[in-house]
Amino acid sequence: MIAGVLGNKLKLTSLDYFNLFGEKEPSSSSSVLIQEDAGFHLGISPDLEQTGDHVASELKKHYDDWQESGWEKADSAYKYKYFTIAVGGGNTVKAVYRSLLDNYLFDVEWLQQVRFFLLEESTGENKWESAEKSLMVNFIKPLCASYIRRDGLAQLLEKLELPESAGEKEIIAYMREAMVHGYDLAAVKKSLRSGEMIAAQKLIKKEAARYQEMLTEKLGDTLSFHQIITGIGKDGGIGAFSAYNGGLKVKSPGIATLKQNNGAIRIALNRGVLTSADQIYLIIAGSLKLRALGRFEMEDPANFERSVLETPIRMLRESHKLAEKVTIFADDRALHFDEDSYSYRVAGESFITKAETREGLEEDGIHILLLHGFMGLYTYMNLLVRLPSAWTVSALHRGSAAKKMVAADIFPHYAAKLRHAIIKNWKYGSPSPVGFHSIAGAISDHLLIAVVGEKGPIPPFDSLSKQDQQLINALRCGGMIQLATWAPSDIVHIEANVKNLGRYRVDKEFLDFGGPETIYSLDQSKRLVLEDFDESHIKSSTRFLGLALKIPGAEGVVNLANILVRYLMNNIDVHGRRRTEDMPYALRLVGGRMLKKVSFYGLFKEVIAALHDPKEYQLKHIRALEAIIEYDIPYIAIIHEDDFLVSANRHREEHNYLLQRRLEKESVASEEELEIPVRFVLATREFPDEPPELLNPHLMLMSSQRGGEKLSRQVTSAITRFVNENIHRATKRKQTRPLPSVNKWIKTRGNSKAP
Repeated sequence: MIAGVLGNKLKLTSLDYFNLFGEKEPSSSSSVLIQEDAGFHLGISPDLEQTGDHVASELKKHYDDWQESGWEKADSAYKYKYFTIAVGGGNTVKAVYRSLLDNYLFDVEWLQQVRFFLLEESTGENKWESAEKSLMVNFIKPLCASYIRRDGLAQLLEKLELPESAGEKEIIAYMREAMVHGYDLAAVKKSLRSGEMIAAQKLIKKEAARYQEMLTEKLGDTLSFHQIITGIGKDGGIGAFSAYNGGLKVKSPGIATLKQNNGAIRIALNRGVLTSADQIYLIIAGSLKLRALGRFEMEDPANFERSVLETPIRMLRESHKLAEKVTIFADDRALHFDEDSYSYRVAGESFITKAETREGLEEDGIHILLLHGFMGLYTYMNLLVRLPSAWTVSALHRGSAAKKMVAADIFPHYAAKLRHAIIKNWKYGSPSPVGFHSIAGAISDHLLIAVVGEKGPIPPFDSLSKQDQQLINALRCGGMIQLATWAPSDIVHIEANVKNLGRYRVDKEFLDFGGPETIYSLDQSKRLVLEDFDESHIKSSTRFLGLALKIPGAEGVVNLANILVRYLMNNIDVHGRRRTEDMPYALRLVGGRMLKKVSFYGLFKEVIAALHDPKEYQLKHIRALEAIIEYDIPYIAIIHEDDFLVSANRHREEHNYLLQRRLEKESVASEEELEIPVRFVLATREFPDEPPELLNPHLMLMSSQRGGEKLSRQVTSAITRFVNENIHRATKRKQTRPLPSVNKWIKTRGNSKAP
């Protein structure tokens, strides 16, 4: 079995990994809370209701700890006397209120010991959901009603020293006065309604000063709460702070006033307060939130403050110590993506390409299309999650039509599906960079071969058909991204690594997954040619598989295995298992989502298709590289030096060749001077003492080893830079319209000129 390092403490074989899905927690309704390598804790629940239960149970534990020993640790007299909670608005926090009332109604001394403060408030925004209103409607009023039912109205009035003539309304007012410290924006609202903006701004600053003075008196200069509870926005916004808000730069604890583009004004606890709390609970629920989690989880980049502007919750990742105070509660829906589709017709036949899609925040903005490898682990788990929130990201499905095709037609069919998706986006004005992972490199080659043909001189751009020109223009704008893409010659690389692995296990020789040093040479015209390799040997490696799939009923047998796997996966609580404490959440999501989608029969068919004519496919690959130079298509290759399945040396050779051709074509002396980029990113092990792994370097699973987070950040940063610079260049050439997200990115780099 293939061993992989899936965490800092636990080593699992492939069999162990599958066995994880057979072990449940005794109660499937309880979620496991796991501390990730980055420091923060993460709990994943099946739905929002159980997410609310999980938050409430952890809040109760924190409250109990405060009662038992926290009083001794209090940094102010007020925090000694009261358990302080700052809350945001939104549906996610409502679920916590419901659970607190259902499960801990009389287990917490709410009125005597708990005090609520507000994360933010706004005036002048019609769709704004007030945190105070939500707290009153969903918690304080039901709490009051429960006290009346338990004690009786007369006894409760006596206990609270209220007049006998008082009723529920007066009790609620009493509880609000005692328990809730809200903002007073009545005068500000009045000024805004009268159109007196300057007066409104003065009044809200006055209220901010009052609230800050009150907090300082109660909590001290740090303004540190026992607890902060809030949901997050789709862009990773927290509290009143959305992406690119200038107030994010202020780190001293205080109260911020934030003027909005529509004239509204927000008042909010600022970054310094948010990062000072003893515990911070972030709730991620509903669709399109996984990208925010992914951006938060990534290791700190070189320019951390820029990443905070892009995704505000990253302010909580400024240090490992700060991250340890953060607990993220997610419902399963937040960890899924929508399914999109592209439909088209060819020769009277209709085709549909489905795609796992994460919608971007920018309308008609960048829409990156991803073609994944055999199981799609990389594109699902890294790029869908981690690429910029402004982008729409789609991982295209293969579809079932190819299962009935002969081997030679499968990858051309996939390339045709991709072609239509690119052109459709291009017609709608969305730039569409394309990323290929693993065996999808064959799709990349056939995408270009369909334009240039298999032999003869590569046709000039002006001689191409209108649709071919649209395709090439789209690729020129967004570029092509090769992520450890596979080619038939990599079989030689794999065979060399298998032999090396065998010697290592027997003789403990040095373990090296570098493979052969050279794959190519240059002919007399200095063009890339393939070194000889044993094509018949490569073909024989899939001969048995091909024969097996031709046996009558073979597809049914393989599909039965698929059904069994999916049945098991659908009946297992992925996030509530034992033995997940050391498993990165990326792999927990793989177990819960990806294995439900893999088609083993389609996988076997692709293997056969990739190797049925290896030398011919390799020649097509070289011709596709020539087309990239001829048509001025931006190109980047990213691979790990220890990739067991794909040769990093081959990718390096191809890069060196493309770079030399590009330098000659543009008549410049260095890569930095190139107008059209040809880039190569070689990922390396951050910790050389760790032995190479068989699968993780190729699949590039995030956080799968100590250097996993850095690798993920390196890859996504390289792609983000590559795409944004390409589109910025295309905008200057008037090949596409300006995009605010690209302009912001260029500006934050301190470089508004052409890259």
